[in-house]
Amino acid sequence: MLVPLADLVPMALAAGGDNLGHVSRVQGSAFARQGRELRPLALHSSVKRTDTLLTTVGARLELTMLDETKLTLGAETELVLERYDLGRQQGVGAVLLKLTKGAFRLATGEISALRGGPFEVSTPLGVIGIRGTEFWGGFLSAEELSVLLISGKGVYIKNDGGKTEILKPLEGVTLRSATAPPPAPTLWSPDKRERAFRTVEFD
Repeated sequence: MLVPLADLVPMALAAGGDNLGHVSRVQGSAFARQGRELRPLALHSSVKRTDTLLTTVGARLELTMLDETKLTLGAETELVLERYDLGRQQGVGAVLLKLTKGAFRLATGEISALRGGPFEVSTPLGVIGIRGTEFWGGFLSAEELSVLLISGKGVYIKNDGGKTEILKPLEGVTLRSATAPPPAPTLWSPDKRERAFRTVEFD
């Protein structure tokens, strides 16, 4: 009897305990922090629930999660795996990540395993919601959060001022305030796209 992938993924997460995925590529120095414990991350290292992921100057870190989501962090990035629970049988799941600084690129895996639950990344300026897609997000400057849709169904960005959606590839938004409404998406120039992609490219 064949079991659908959307059912296998939650079972794999349950079997793996706190392990959510592994390092599939690394350049430079990267770490995972749990409380006062700081673990250096190398190829094939596991990442766990509630890990705070940290990269240093010039570093890159690619993770492959148990649901085949690919998450790439750029240099000097801090991101927390706050929640990574996929739906089990009757329940819905939720993936909640928290970006404090830096930049990342994310390509979702078996997102149907969430069973309708949210997949979101919180930041100091707003929350990015994912619907099965590949996108880039991060701080090209310390005061501005930018989000670019690469492919897929789209993302939404919401904060205290309102909500906007990006549905067309290569369009993006830039937020400068946690309270002002997110602007409508616009087509990014090749130069701006290149600046974003460089932050997560490996040498």
